[in-house]
Amino acid sequence: MSIPKENKPILLTVILMAAAFVVFFANWLLPQNSIFPNRSGDLTILLWLFFAIDVGFVIALILGVRTKKPSVVWFSIIANSIFFVLLSGLIFLLAIANGISEP
Repeated sequence: MSIPKENKPILLTVILMAAAFVVFFANWLLPQNSIFPNRSGDLTILLWLFFAIDVGFVIALILGVRTKKPSVVWFSIIANSIFFVLLSGLIFLLAIANGISEP
C-alpha cells in the first residue's frame, strides 16, 4: 500500500504530533522505567528528543509547501508553523528548567 505524495506531509505531521505526546507523557505512561527526567533532574534527553521532533516539523513544512495541492500547502503552513512555535516554546522552557536545576 503506497501513500500518495500529496498526503505524506500530513501523515508526517500526525506522526510527529503523536511522538511529541508520547515523549511528553512518557513519565506518566511508564513510571517504573522512567528516564524522562532521570533521578538527577537532567532534562537533556527530553531536550534532544523535542529538538528532533521540532526539526521534523520543519521538514514536514518544507515537504508540504512543495506539493501541488493547495489544501495540503495551507494545512502544512498553518499546522506545522503552530506546532513548531509551540514546541520551540516548550524546548525553551525545558532549557531554562534544566539550567536552573544544574548545580
